[in-house]
Amino acid sequence: MKYQVNCKGNSFQMEEKIGVAFREGLEIKSEVHSASRDCLLLGINNQLHSIQAMSWSEDGKTLQARINGKSASITLKSETDLLLEKMGIGGTAGAGSGKVKAPMPGLIVKVLVKPGDLVEKGQVLLNFEAMKMENQLKSPVAGVVKEIKVSLGDKIEKGQYLAEIG
Repeated sequence: MKYQVNCKGNSFQMEEKIGVAFREGLEIKSEVHSASRDCLLLGINNQLHSIQAMSWSEDGKTLQARINGKSASITLKSETDLLLEKMGIGGTAGAGSGKVKAPMPGLIVKVLVKPGDLVEKGQVLLNFEAMKMENQLKSPVAGVVKEIKVSLGDKIEKGQYLAEIG
């Protein structure tokens, strides 16, 4: 999986292949020296780094942290995030909303939940195919599935109401 990472004003590409991390194509040698709930002592290319998680953004993509005692904001964007951003499309109706709308036209290839199911924030609800890629639509909130408006094989349009979590 490829990611764009923004940290301390720098932007770079990261990729993970079979458990090995690469930055801009160069392998990163890393080793966890100790870890707790919100702290990590990490060796990266023979240098130790103390990383303390302070808070996560609502969407779970931005971490506010202290790295070696200095404040930092770290944002990860997947290939899908970057594609949606490039197209000017968002993934859900809005922060805190339980309504899930289609970010782009496509075809429903998996329906993973049904009305009455209990879901966690970020849990995959539906998979859809768009532009020859399979994409996941995740729950924007924790709650109970109130409604699923689509079925396997349905064609969807950008902005179409697909599900509601309450």
